[in-house]
Amino acid sequence: MSCPELEIRGTVLNQEETGENFVRLHLFGEAGLRLCLLRKIRKLSAVSPPDLFDEVEITLQAPKNHGLPFIKEHQVIEKRMSLAFDMECFDAAGFLARFYIQNGEHLLEPLHFFQILQNALRCLIDKGHPSTVLLKSLYLFARQEGLPVKESWFAGLSPQTAILAQNVLKLPVIESKLYSEQVPQILESLRQWLSAETELVC
Repeated sequence: MSCPELEIRGTVLNQEETGENFVRLHLFGEAGLRLCLLRKIRKLSAVSPPDLFDEVEITLQAPKNHGLPFIKEHQVIEKRMSLAFDMECFDAAGFLARFYIQNGEHLLEPLHFFQILQNALRCLIDKGHPSTVLLKSLYLFARQEGLPVKESWFAGLSPQTAILAQNVLKLPVIESKLYSEQVPQILESLRQWLSAETELVC
């Protein structure tokens, strides 16, 4: 009896070689966080493996013994190579990847969190201010997780900072460039709150 297959869509968050024949991938997508193995390709005519931050559709083959599933087939839906052309954007994407790997294993309704990740990467590709993208992403992630980010973190800001944070959070990223210089301190405040008051690793 053949092992069941599973088709999922997700974004490559990390890739590392494991042995001579496989690459281990972290993916986050509609089905949540997945760890799987991709066989290294040695034929020049074969389909190239996905890169970091690529969005892919994959077919997973469950292992016969307990272990990681194998990628039987994969197709790159969207390449995000342009993230590597801007160091600040690349660093922000890397922060998001680590954040999702550390906090994405047991999320309920992962599709909503996947949409947050997709929107963040799209904004970074469109030259959105990295700190603003991270601030909005972490805020939305915490709110979707049911954390009292508005009632606790936001309410604890000084009146002046609260007005600034509200303006940044309600505006589209591209329209909030006026506040770019002040955003990093607000982002740091949110990161400290998440680390101190929640179980999220930030």
